[in-house]
Amino acid sequence: MGSWRLTLPSDREVVAMHLLPHVLNTWERPGYFHEYVAALFSQDGPVGEAMALLIAVQLTERGMFAWPERGRLLLLGAAAAGCLPAVECGRQLGLALRRDVAKMGHVHPALEECAKQGAHRQVWEIMTGLLPVYLPGPDERPYSGHTRALSFAIDAAGWAGTSGPVPAVAVAAARKGTSSFVRTARALHEQLLGGQEQAATRTRA
Repeated sequence: MGSWRLTLPSDREVVAMHLLPHVLNTWERPGYFHEYVAALFSQDGPVGEAMALLIAVQLTERGMFAWPERGRLLLLGAAAAGCLPAVECGRQLGLALRRDVAKMGHVHPALEECAKQGAHRQVWEIMTGLLPVYLPGPDERPYSGHTRALSFAIDAAGWAGTSGPVPAVAVAAARKGTSSFVRTARALHEQLLGGQEQAATRTRA
């Protein structure tokens, strides 16, 4: 497994796809599996769903054979190397949350720690991929995890200094009622719109 990347030095996404069957098999995979993923950061070629899923899974791992700090180091390493598929990584995290494979209580602190280490922009991009697939649809009931995701997105957007509407957030903000979920969605939506207006004002000036 450690030499797979050498067979395709210019196509790391293909190597990542071959690593995927092993990422969920924590009982049998090597304890240094994360090193095989990290080695791909210095390879060539595009990155996509496979690389994103490898990082997303290890970022949220918990259990006897899991080391959450390794997932954070993978995310930070990919960001530093300029090969983190951040939006897709967020989408994979959102799907994991949807399928109850991961918990927002694990995702939030992991991403927050990465942001504190300097990955502000990447963490926000991850949230833009996570929210559309994780937030409840019009006929679905929101839960505390959804509100927590929106609340963290407010912080992440502020750290990244970003602006511009996120359609999934706009839909959530347009819901009727004054629940905590709706209030938080509206706060995030207004923050993003406010940042966009400020950016437009600076451009005109």
